[in-house]
Amino acid sequence: MAIGTFARRSGVSVKRLRSYAASGLLAPAAVDADSGYRYYRPDQLLEAQTIDTLRRAGVSLAEIGHFLRAPSTEQLARWAAQATRRAAQSQDALSCVGRLLHLDEGTRAARIEKGATMTSLKTAGRTERGPARESNQDAYLERERLLVIADGMGGPPGGHVASSMAVAICDAAILGRSIDELCAGVRAANRAIWDRACSEPGLAGMGTTICAAALLGEGQLALVHVGDSRAYLFRSPSLVRLTDDHTVTAELIRNGELTPGDARRHPHHGVLTRALGVAPNVEVEVSSSALTPGDRILLCTDGVTNELSDDQIAGVLGGIEDLAQAASGLVDLAIASGGGDDATAAVAEVFT
Repeated sequence: MAIGTFARRSGVSVKRLRSYAASGLLAPAAVDADSGYRYYRPDQLLEAQTIDTLRRAGVSLAEIGHFLRAPSTEQLARWAAQATRRAAQSQDALSCVGRLLHLDEGTRAARIEKGATMTSLKTAGRTERGPARESNQDAYLERERLLVIADGMGGPPGGHVASSMAVAICDAAILGRSIDELCAGVRAANRAIWDRACSEPGLAGMGTTICAAALLGEGQLALVHVGDSRAYLFRSPSLVRLTDDHTVTAELIRNGELTPGDARRHPHHGVLTRALGVAPNVEVEVSSSALTPGDRILLCTDGVTNELSDDQIAGVLGGIEDLAQAASGLVDLAIASGGGDDATAAVAEVFT
């Protein structure tokens, strides 16, 4: 049956069906090569409903994949116990909000001084096609506690397909509980991109970088990245790079075989040593940082970092108060500097 009919009969939206297919959980039974229409078998209805119900219960995509391969009542019981604990924690949090709303400013100031505040992110982003590009192969996503950027490769349409898949799958995989969710989402994206590139000749060779940052708990930033899209922390007046590039020249610099000044002229400048979609498995780099109110986080593609110095980036992040204008300022400055590549910047500010 066509995807629209399948969606109505299963109660699962077309958008969610596509995201489950992209993550490798529920592949269509057939895809029309000319139109791209997806078709499902009636016996896939139960599987679709099971996946969607578990997702609504807060189970991650990676956990669902393991469960479908070996379903058990013991695992359901463990999830039920976790749900009970989360419900109790939510009740406590809601009670806390009630108390906070009745606090006077003096008491609130005292709590801030003791560090008993909730940390959140304000976010903004901007992407622009490079003058030398036929289409924009970058993708980004901004959420209240999540930033993701990806720089596709393989030329149109593959680069855009790969970067969009990576961003969407990470978004679907992350519930904000642990850094393991970020890792699982990136690995799921890698496998989905690899499988699709292998199955569709027109997308052969596609891949993408990825950099994802999630706010976990009280002021803890979790970072996962593959490739040369970067993350920075701006704590006025200092700018600190949080990620290391996975490129040939970056490895030569780390090994003392090349200076940063010579890297741009190296014949292998920009050649990646890791990327999503180029193999069935990928090595993911993970790190974390402690944040304080007022910090700014920047995720950007190499279309920005190849054109702008650290001083230029710090000048924009420290000199423009509005986040959307700061993100746009970085992208516009990179494009104006003569770079032909797509440029993308996603910015977040920590507040309480």
